[in-house]
Amino acid sequence: MTETAQRNSVKLFVERAKSIREKLVEMRRHIHNDPELSFQENKTGSYASEVLKKIGYSVRDKVGGTGVIADLSSPQAKGPIIAIRADMDALPIQEDNPNAYCSKNSGVMHACGHDAHTACALGAAQILADMVTAGELAGRFRMIFQPAEETVNADGISGATVMMNEGCLDDVAALVGTHVFPEIPVGMLGFRSGTFLAACDSFDIRLIGKGGHGAQPENTVDAIVLAAELVQHLQTIISRRKSALEPAVLTIGGIRSKTYRANIIAEEVELTGTIRYFGEQMSAFFKNEILKLGEMMKVQGARLELQYRTENPPLVNNEALNEKLRALAVDMIGESKIVDVPMELGAEDFSFYTNKVPSLFIVVGAAIEGDHRELHSPRFDINEDALIYGTAIMAASAAHLSAENH
Repeated sequence: MTETAQRNSVKLFVERAKSIREKLVEMRRHIHNDPELSFQENKTGSYASEVLKKIGYSVRDKVGGTGVIADLSSPQAKGPIIAIRADMDALPIQEDNPNAYCSKNSGVMHACGHDAHTACALGAAQILADMVTAGELAGRFRMIFQPAEETVNADGISGATVMMNEGCLDDVAALVGTHVFPEIPVGMLGFRSGTFLAACDSFDIRLIGKGGHGAQPENTVDAIVLAAELVQHLQTIISRRKSALEPAVLTIGGIRSKTYRANIIAEEVELTGTIRYFGEQMSAFFKNEILKLGEMMKVQGARLELQYRTENPPLVNNEALNEKLRALAVDMIGESKIVDVPMELGAEDFSFYTNKVPSLFIVVGAAIEGDHRELHSPRFDINEDALIYGTAIMAASAAHLSAENH
């Protein structure tokens, strides 16, 4: 195949995705309308399973509880498998959008685009199946629909590890995943070689003082006052305790006391937070620094109890795979539509896969022009034309990598 013919062939993936845009939107809105929290994605997993079975995939459902692994092979295909991964879980957020497909489940919302990721992966599965049936494509393909990207279970394990423990990477030579970014214009794709996203730790702190009457603070150890002090000291770990050359962020995502009355001094306060970083040594550093603050609280009469979880390592894209698929994307949509994205302190458990097989995490532009919708916010939404490009790059990547191996 000449270079020009190869480019024209790759461009057809966008046309194929455009031809099923209505179906992609329908799938995305169906999932968006009925979101499910991490490890509870029963209906979402069943929906993906039904779609995949109808288009000819061999499906294992309820993997790790709610996950789905679906395989497709062309006749006489041998060799390694090329895999595509999508995450399915939603977030505990009350949606604040006027759309007809707005979440019908109180306090649960697809605020991170996993509905789009699932729809794109199903669309890519359709394109690959059509090409195999038509004899246009040879190879072995696997679709991985993963639960619980957003959180971990009681054992500190997220959905990626659950799926790997169930064999989702067996015989896989390469893996591709995507994420919609609301700050990047629709029609654009983002790539990065090497370290892309941060490691993620989370923690829960229980601060125990001595409660009492609001009019007699001298007889108490006010857990709320100490918690306010603790929040400030936690931030100085970032600003004063670590090297300024080591990127990291510490965020307190929630704080609550056991009592909520104007005339009661709280005995206990709970705090929860996350830490993002890149350096391998930083996890132990942060945990130790929080324990040091516990000693400070002890001097003031309170007790600090810490639960600290190391959730996932940094996401490191395979350099050779990035070079190949970035070039493929250039052929597909043109150099002007490609953005080389910077490192970010966001985190993704796709990082576990990158430690096991050559993997690439690709950014899909999803901006609503003139109306930025922040990830993890009640008003998050996407320009649904993004589904075309997410689907196209997934399908094109799998087809290209399969052709290299067969």
